[in-house]
Amino acid sequence: MTSTNNTATQQIDYYSLEKVESESFLALFGESVARIQSIVGEIMNVENDSDDKFVQSMALYHMAVAVFSDDSLSKFLKLLARLPVFSRDFEELLSQKSNLECLNILKKLKFYVNLKIRETLYLLTKLSVAYGDEDGADKLGVMLTKYYAGVNHNMDAASAVGPIDMVDLKFKDAVRQDVLFGTAAAAKRAEYLAEFEELEKVEPHAVYPTSIYRQSDGCTVATKSSHKIEAVMSTTLSSSIRISSHVLGFDNNHLAEIYRPLGRAVIVLDDKLDDATYTLGPVDLDTNRRINDGDEKKSNMGRLTIRQQMERYFYFHGVTCNVLTRSGNEVDKDIESVQQILFELKKLGVMRNEPVLIVGGGVIADIAGFACALFHRNTPYVILATSIVAGIDAGPSPRTCCDGQGYKNAFGAFHPPVVTLTDRTLWTTMHPGMIRHGIAEIVKMACVECKELFELLEKVGPTHLVKTKFGTDFSGLNEAELKALGDREEFDNDCGRVVGLAMESYVKAEFGNLWETHQCRPHAFGHTWSPGYELPAGMLHGHAVATCMGFGAYLSWKHCDWISGDQCLRICQLISDLELSLWHDVMDDKEIFHSCTKKMIQKRGGNLAAPLPRGDIGSVGYLNDITDAQLSQYVDEYKSYVTKENSTFARNGYGVEPLLDDVGLGDTALEATAHVRAEIACDKKNVVATDSASSEEKKEDIDDANTAEDNRSKSYQQWIKDQQTDRNASWKLNVAFDTAKDTEEAPHFPHNTLFHNNAEKYASSQTSTVSNNIMAAAKVTVEEDLFAPCMVGSLESQFLKMMAKANNAHKCLDIGCFTGSSAIAFAEGALAAAAKSGTTADVEVHTLESDEKTAEVAAKIFGQCEPKVQNVVNLHHGDALSWMKDCAANTETTFDICFIDADKDNYLAYYSLIMGDSGMRPLLAEGGMIMADNTLSALVYDEEDSRRKALHLFNQHVKNDARVEQCVLTVREGVTLISRV
Repeated sequence: MTSTNNTATQQIDYYSLEKVESESFLALFGESVARIQSIVGEIMNVENDSDDKFVQSMALYHMAVAVFSDDSLSKFLKLLARLPVFSRDFEELLSQKSNLECLNILKKLKFYVNLKIRETLYLLTKLSVAYGDEDGADKLGVMLTKYYAGVNHNMDAASAVGPIDMVDLKFKDAVRQDVLFGTAAAAKRAEYLAEFEELEKVEPHAVYPTSIYRQSDGCTVATKSSHKIEAVMSTTLSSSIRISSHVLGFDNNHLAEIYRPLGRAVIVLDDKLDDATYTLGPVDLDTNRRINDGDEKKSNMGRLTIRQQMERYFYFHGVTCNVLTRSGNEVDKDIESVQQILFELKKLGVMRNEPVLIVGGGVIADIAGFACALFHRNTPYVILATSIVAGIDAGPSPRTCCDGQGYKNAFGAFHPPVVTLTDRTLWTTMHPGMIRHGIAEIVKMACVECKELFELLEKVGPTHLVKTKFGTDFSGLNEAELKALGDREEFDNDCGRVVGLAMESYVKAEFGNLWETHQCRPHAFGHTWSPGYELPAGMLHGHAVATCMGFGAYLSWKHCDWISGDQCLRICQLISDLELSLWHDVMDDKEIFHSCTKKMIQKRGGNLAAPLPRGDIGSVGYLNDITDAQLSQYVDEYKSYVTKENSTFARNGYGVEPLLDDVGLGDTALEATAHVRAEIACDKKNVVATDSASSEEKKEDIDDANTAEDNRSKSYQQWIKDQQTDRNASWKLNVAFDTAKDTEEAPHFPHNTLFHNNAEKYASSQTSTVSNNIMAAAKVTVEEDLFAPCMVGSLESQFLKMMAKANNAHKCLDIGCFTGSSAIAFAEGALAAAAKSGTTADVEVHTLESDEKTAEVAAKIFGQCEPKVQNVVNLHHGDALSWMKDCAANTETTFDICFIDADKDNYLAYYSLIMGDSGMRPLLAEGGMIMADNTLSALVYDEEDSRRKALHLFNQHVKNDARVEQCVLTVREGVTLISRV
């Protein structure tokens, strides 16, 4: 950091980087590569080296000494640490040499001081190969394996190390611990130590980076008094995109290079990639490559899900996987899903230099990317796209987000991935409807950015892109279709070209405006009005975008006079031929349409800036002025244009499988429509309330906004007819006719609570206030610093009390006391029930607690209760199963209510003793009831938690027990009521 003064102002420059001197850098670069090649040839002998891990580790040690002692290489590395490798000048210098692989490697080597020596040596060797053969660097699987054989991921700076362990230290730590240079090289060590100290001042990114993928800069100017300060601040990001095949093949290094140095990969996985129904497909087990279903089967072939294929890949490369499976459905694209991912990242201790791997489609890319943006304020992530939307749009996009209040992508942050991997071979498992809707994101770029792409889609799109899943699956084609396909190699090249042009167009439109600092954004074509009606219609994103693209083309023709009628027809015809939607009936709702305009103007900083084709297909202009009246008129005209009888468009403008429900992604329509309607009504009220002028039009708005209040005066039957019929249009019969089949696990549930926000809070607020005994128990629990959420709480304690009263229960068994709230509730309910019969002498509550500290607190709480409650509660400290067995063997006591709320793994054992399944007498009285708490935690607990599975098995056991009938209630985390038939 430097400060410059003059008489009026003072200026702060934060970093002192070297300028990129092209000729001198390239000369040093070439010289350094030659030295690396020489050292590798002398020491590593990559091709013929021993497979013995000790021998390989010693070779690495000798290579490290040679590299870091070499004057030319040390000069090169020190210069690289001080260069602005994220700058345009540096990127242009390397791109002129047509070697982007070298550029990618050099951006990492800038941080050699903070990298583990093993990783630096690998990168240097890869650089020496890529320098002469860019593609050759992608074929170093053998070298990668040898460089990371015997890696010790637990090595830290404080560890005592020998030559073998030294390469697993960061370079700065190895130098400081003096385990790299001998006494003969003391001067070289001192040179490096001085460099580290200097870097802390002039370029701290190089020595203490938060992550190797971003850098910041700034310039601050202030008056002498510092009463006025002006500053310019910037953050520069590094991002790499690779369109590759067979990313999960054993010989593909893209992911291994990132995660092998870390030793683990924290993966957020779309749940469908773990579902055989969706992604089970043929894989060559020798190579771990996907095989086209239409191709000849290999001799050593297995059918694997993408998750299984991915786990085999990382196991092969010696990387541990921590997999977080999350729903990729649009209906689950909410802030709760983002929050759940945040909790998991925290639990796993993810660091800010550790890229999270996000594997899936657009929804997972959006919500997991958003979580990474929030975690540690920014945590890097890698996208492995398994869908078209993720592959060429949501994946490389900086716009991470979730839906909210019925509006598409309402909340979010700008946080691009550090690496995007797009692999067509993974699309072979996709539902055809998902392929179709993903193509819409390619069409938008073709219409406003790339005419070549548009013409290519016209050539191959309408007939074969969907059916062959972009050339990855030919099993669905009959003989005639295969013949019509023509040359397979040409078709495959065309498919690859479509993906490449789409990605190129997207990056061209997006990467110069990552933070949307202006709204000349071609790639927003089709995204002006559709975000407002997509969720209320329950549409797939691609179909919603397609309707908006068709309408946008019509506006460009009719309203703007930017394209001809023939050009508009050509755009709409391509959309129709690709079986996408030109129209959905939700577009008839002008209120929603006008609400979309309002929201988009807010989102775009006061401008509509709707991108539309202009001049020619592949070029763009921006519509900024259109009235609601004009918009309504054009919507009606457009509907007639695309849906009229004998239209030139197939299916009268409607798409094939346009809805989320059509491809098994749930339905957003009901909830989203309710949110949008409420917001529109609220907006009307607010407009009227803030404007003192009075007019007949405003009076009509007030009347519309008060419709909900007017409904109160209607009869109940009329209210059902007018309001609830539409609201429950997607309702399905909620009476089951057959017993549910057993499943190995409970279904995926992406939430950590059964309730929407404020539902339980509202229910508690309308429930009777708990007794002084329960209040005292809560107070002591908090004071004793015990985990208060384990208490049954206001809502459930009142429920337990009323169940005891309603069942006239005089004897209750409480398995799992904690600090006593449930036992007190049973005591109060049983005493109230017994009082009606005139005596409370036989009331007993037995409560069991195994933890000594908790039992002590419970005893303290019971001692503070009313005497009548103290007298009936019996606390037993010890093993619950042992106490229950003793009770069954040595007493005649039976219980009117048995409440199971202890360790979840033993629920079946408790149930068996209560029912007398162990050969001992039952503990449940005739006419008695079992109540099991937390039974729906089979949904809300983490999917990796053994308790989740234990509860699911318990639930199924009870369901299948012919001796009982049961009802599972959604009280808190679920309470199951069980009684004998």
